[in-house]
Amino acid sequence: MRLLALLLTALLTAGLLPAGAPRQPAAQGEKRKPSGVEGRDLKDGKRRHPSILVPAWVSGGAEADISPNSFAAKFSSTPAKVTSVRGGETPLLLFVSIDFSEALILTEAAKTAIVQAVRDTKPQVYTSLLRIPEQPMVLLDPSKDRDAFAETLGTLPMSGRAGFFEMVDVIAGVTDPVMRQNPVRAAVLYLTDSEISNYRQDYTNPVINSADSRDLSRRFPDALIREKVSTLTNELLRTSVPIFVVHLNYRNDTLNEAYQTGIKRLAQATGGRSVFCRSIAEIPIAIGDMVNAIQAMDIVEVTVPEGVSGAVSLTLEHPSGPIEYRSLFDISK
Repeated sequence: MRLLALLLTALLTAGLLPAGAPRQPAAQGEKRKPSGVEGRDLKDGKRRHPSILVPAWVSGGAEADISPNSFAAKFSSTPAKVTSVRGGETPLLLFVSIDFSEALILTEAAKTAIVQAVRDTKPQVYTSLLRIPEQPMVLLDPSKDRDAFAETLGTLPMSGRAGFFEMVDVIAGVTDPVMRQNPVRAAVLYLTDSEISNYRQDYTNPVINSADSRDLSRRFPDALIREKVSTLTNELLRTSVPIFVVHLNYRNDTLNEAYQTGIKRLAQATGGRSVFCRSIAEIPIAIGDMVNAIQAMDIVEVTVPEGVSGAVSLTLEHPSGPIEYRSLFDISK
């Protein structure tokens, strides 16, 4: 059932956006205008070469040339072709995922900040609201109605349990085809106050034999956390939607530091970012910065050459100078 709700959201989203609009490639030298996405299936049923969608931030601002020909891409030493770029004028789907469980004063500050940030977004931004307790709940379908977003968020209760580890791959897996099948940009903004001891599953790796100094659970108390992060990273490398995380309550004990390091690693794996707030004053700044970064994101489509598959590293270059982009992918054969 948890997948069904998100899948319905994906279908509704596709209906809101101009998926059937004519696809026109950007001309060389064109300034920040998105081009469409080539289909991946031929009429005879054969597959085209696969492509990946790369979140990227190009220096040079709105005047930078982001036509496909302005990029150079390669996988290791194998050159690759950039086929399209979805720039700032392309519709953006912002999936705001709420994982609030305990800190009321912090979550109220976060609610106020995200409402203001959403009100300030550009007209082409569609915002959806998801609640992430033990399973995802779609509270608001993608919409430009900023008042509806604020009203829905205002009635959101605490969930009682943390959900990031349990749901981050589910959300990525369902939002991924939305961006692949429609000429849009998409991103997940995850707001959480979670701590590692608040999951139903026990990640604390308790000491099994307190009398045995060689007990590995004593030496590696964060082993279960690292194992979970490794599993999730492998899953997320197969998806394309970047995940941005604002954690409202930084904690400095050993297990929560391992947990927070894991969150940072997972966000980076998708091309997203993470920030951990150490005070209530940092929350609105962090949320505003994240929403601005998401709006500034371009999506670069790169064709994968024959023979390139599995875990691969992408190099992406642009004449404006160093660019920030996602570099790691797991490409199916």
